[in-house]
Amino acid sequence: MTSSAAAEPQRYLEAQIRWRPLEIAFWLATLLPFVLTPNYLLLASQIAITALFALSLDLILGYAGIVSLGHAAYFGFGSYTAGLIAKWGWGEPLSGLLIAAGLPGTPATLAKLVAAAFAGFALAVLLRTPVELAAIAVLVAAVDALSVAAGPTHVIVEHHTDVLDTFTLAFHPLGTFGAAQIGVSDFVFFALFVAAAGRLGLRRWATWAAMTASFGVTVAISYATDATLPALPLLSLGLLLANADLLWARYRGTRASPDRESGTPSF
Repeated sequence: MTSSAAAEPQRYLEAQIRWRPLEIAFWLATLLPFVLTPNYLLLASQIAITALFALSLDLILGYAGIVSLGHAAYFGFGSYTAGLIAKWGWGEPLSGLLIAAGLPGTPATLAKLVAAAFAGFALAVLLRTPVELAAIAVLVAAVDALSVAAGPTHVIVEHHTDVLDTFTLAFHPLGTFGAAQIGVSDFVFFALFVAAAGRLGLRRWATWAAMTASFGVTVAISYATDATLPALPLLSLGLLLANADLLWARYRGTRASPDRESGTPSF
């Protein structure tokens, strides 16, 4: 291959980077609704949200080559959580944008925890029986283990470490200078399991204690082995162990707890 032929791809990519007049006109046109149709800004905002969702999927899959199995799920989590926060009095968009972006100087970690709790509590109402809860726990544990071993999480940890801070919360183990990162989705399932345990008559506080301990064990093992470990397998195990007898009794169709018959959750 000659040097001129080798330079062809480089020239092509450089040409693609340059902004063309039509592209500039397209992005400027997104401001027209503020001038031409101010009464339809709500519709325009919905169109913009959907367009950004499509662009983000094209960016991560089409350009980065990362298969996103839960892209719509995270989009839904974000939308639903934003709606809940706005419902309870926090509707200012610019500060929410700064918090979501994790901009230095904003309480990004606290915001992620609150958002994860809201999302988990909201999703818990969808579960109707303890058997469904146990099945979800087993399923998410398997998916998380697969993702960390050879899936999207593995790709991000190995090749895209710059985006980890966006989707994780960092914790410093006692007596160390390192940081253990736990995914925001792990806290979503933590909140979901605790809320569902209370709603379905399981042991809420025992579930909370077992799952909290599971986070500590996962962080300790990960730090000691210097390896990336999934958090949901031990989290799910904590839920199942704390309620093993009750789950088995419900599965067999019996009433293991007298409080369950009266509709009062047992702790």
